[in-house]
Amino acid sequence: MVQGSGEGVLVVIGGGSFLGNEKTRSSTSEEELAALRTENEALRDQLETRRTKGSVWRRILAGVLAFLAILAVVTAVDAVWVRTTLQDEDRFVATLASLPQNDAVASALSIRVADGVVEAAGVEVFVSEALPEELSFLASPLTNTIEDLIARLANEVIQSDAVTSAWTATLRVTHKAVSAVLTGNDRALAAEDGKVAIDLDQVGAVVLDRVAATGLDLPDIEVSLGQIVLYENEHLASAQAVAQAINTMGWFLPLLAVILTAGAMWVTSNRRRMVGIISFGTALALLLTLAAQRVGRTAIINGFDNEIRREAAGSAWDITLARLIQATWAVLFVALIIGLIAWAMGPSERAHRVRAWTSRTLDARRRPIEEEPSGFMAFLVEWKRTIQGVIVVVGLLFVLFGPPPSGLIVIITAVLVLGLVVLVDLFAGPERAPAVDVDSASL
Repeated sequence: MVQGSGEGVLVVIGGGSFLGNEKTRSSTSEEELAALRTENEALRDQLETRRTKGSVWRRILAGVLAFLAILAVVTAVDAVWVRTTLQDEDRFVATLASLPQNDAVASALSIRVADGVVEAAGVEVFVSEALPEELSFLASPLTNTIEDLIARLANEVIQSDAVTSAWTATLRVTHKAVSAVLTGNDRALAAEDGKVAIDLDQVGAVVLDRVAATGLDLPDIEVSLGQIVLYENEHLASAQAVAQAINTMGWFLPLLAVILTAGAMWVTSNRRRMVGIISFGTALALLLTLAAQRVGRTAIINGFDNEIRREAAGSAWDITLARLIQATWAVLFVALIIGLIAWAMGPSERAHRVRAWTSRTLDARRRPIEEEPSGFMAFLVEWKRTIQGVIVVVGLLFVLFGPPPSGLIVIITAVLVLGLVVLVDLFAGPERAPAVDVDSASL
């Protein structure tokens, strides 16, 4: 059905209708639509250009921060080990106490002792003079036999409990003395600017305490006695500066690693990918440091021309750096775990299959959904992600700023953190779908 009018034409087809406007009005609408399309395309191009420029600079900045974060993590492992080994007395003693008990080290020391005794006592000359002339050719074999006997006895002495105890006591005394000279950690000893001095103010305070303990009541006074310089040397100033730098780097580099990692995560537009880059990059860098340590060990050992000394040097290297190597492997292990988790959350087909298998496994063990959960369970369900994030952060802070980290401590901490995260997920149950308003949904 078609109806005519002065303004336009109304066409009715099958119960539907549309209004056909005049030609001028139709052409005007088309022109307006074309202008809007052109303006829209221009705005889209401008937005895309800005987004591309911004994303390029963000990617560059994120890459720089990620590289610096990886470098900070790797150097932090070494810095923390150096700080704890050199400045912590118990760790210093524990690192070096087993050297005399090592067979290779004890053999090298015993041979050195035997050579010194034989040379100082003139054993070969004594044996040559004691033998008849016709048996003088036995002087060298007999001297070697005596030297072997002395070396065997020296080995027994070196590996005895008495020498081990004396060695441990010597390490403690040496560490206290050197640490006091370099850092002034003894209350009565001040060490700075290449000087070692006795702080008489501390001594005066101790004296006043002991006087008060005798019952003699003295008026309250302020003791200001100054210092007495015992030793001053410009080279000692350099050593004190190094000790201070070691102490600073031991806490600054781990903190810097955390700050740089957070900065990279804040700048990047793909945080999951950035986690993977930093994690796998850290693991690779730590693996390279382990290879460099192995090369350095080989170079040092090859510098000795004697097989026994080479074995002793290798054993001493292994004993001294054992905790550093353990800590490096532990951090590498944790970095790989974090990187694999980041990869598993990615868009690849294999990652999708891993997530599906993990989801099925967890669903089979999750706590069933309760229509009206208890107060604790409701809190756990509502704050599940936050609780899991706090667990991870606390684990990282414990490793970085807790007890001196060793390989075992880092691995145990990682396993506990992962276990707690999984337990929270299991007890909280599966994700609950948000309530849907039926009227809103139909609309």
